[in-house]
Amino acid sequence: MEQYTYDDTPTDEDMLEWLGGLHGGEILTNAAGQPITMPSDYHWRHDLVWVDRQLKAMANTRRFLDHQRLIQPETFGAATVVLAPDPLLERLTTLFTVLVTMFHETNIGQHYRPSPYATSFLWAFGQCEYLHDAGFRQLPAMSHQAAEQVVIDLNQRLEAWYQSMIKPNFAYECGRIRRNSRDNYKRLCELMKALFLCHSRLMVVRVDLGYSECDSPYIDYETARHHREQLCQAFNTHSLFNHLLGYAWKLEWQPKKGFHYHFIFFFDGHQCQEDITKARLINEMWAKAITGGQGHPWNCNLDAEQIYRYNAMGCIDYHDTAKQQGLFKLAKYLTKIDEYAAMLVNGRTFQTSRKPGSQEGPRRGRPRLYQSRPLNSGL
Repeated sequence: MEQYTYDDTPTDEDMLEWLGGLHGGEILTNAAGQPITMPSDYHWRHDLVWVDRQLKAMANTRRFLDHQRLIQPETFGAATVVLAPDPLLERLTTLFTVLVTMFHETNIGQHYRPSPYATSFLWAFGQCEYLHDAGFRQLPAMSHQAAEQVVIDLNQRLEAWYQSMIKPNFAYECGRIRRNSRDNYKRLCELMKALFLCHSRLMVVRVDLGYSECDSPYIDYETARHHREQLCQAFNTHSLFNHLLGYAWKLEWQPKKGFHYHFIFFFDGHQCQEDITKARLINEMWAKAITGGQGHPWNCNLDAEQIYRYNAMGCIDYHDTAKQQGLFKLAKYLTKIDEYAAMLVNGRTFQTSRKPGSQEGPRRGRPRLYQSRPLNSGL
């Protein structure tokens, strides 16, 4: 049977067809119903997230291949056999093809960080000859004995993969995001506590900085990072940030929204009062000056009293312990690392500004007559 060599540099058309097959034939279209050609990294991001979801589902079911049902004659009465269509086998083949293409066959994977599930899967199946042939070539018929050996090998690799996920190092890797989130929360809490020690009133502004629905598929991480860096550079040059005392940001990725940032700003509350206006002006800077019209921001300070159960927007005095507690509850959300963003980028997904240092000198103004309760006794 004729064989051909697999081309490991798929075109955008190839990826559209492949992505359609992975996700039930769904291909993005414009308002007129015409197919939209997406950049290849858009497909790879979606595929990597899809693979992670499939691997987690497989890990929970712990199924194996049934060789008696799989092994079937190539044709009626033939001595050679093939492996019949099987959902688990087809899933293994697809997952293998995506991961090996990204991390072994090409340099695509250098832009991403596979999850522990994907890493352990590649360890167990990366050198599987049958899945490589099934994914990249046309499988020849084989003898019944050879087919049995293939099924045995696949089941042994499945068992090895299942066993790898109950080992301490796997649990340690899975806990990395949780540990990073805990460390980020501690850093942000320390920043806020330090700011309240130096300043009697803070004005808190929170904005979500993303991209329009039609532009988000085309925004890769490098572009999003460049836009974020431009905004951060403006902290030192633009009058809008004259009284900025500190900030923090978190990167997230969602299938429909793509890459987007959550920002929280701390301004001197004695110098700044109009928090909603401040948030609106920052959003306008993002939408127009920084992203050139591609940006789609959200003003979290607008109607915050009605939207959020624990409102921590606007001005907060050092003695307003109730609103400060709301601020620390908000910090829990802002510092929780996004699992998808952690897979799709190799750079930072969270950062805070520096804490105010001793070089700033003593706090100005009259001494506080009393101290507020600890802002966060858990730290």
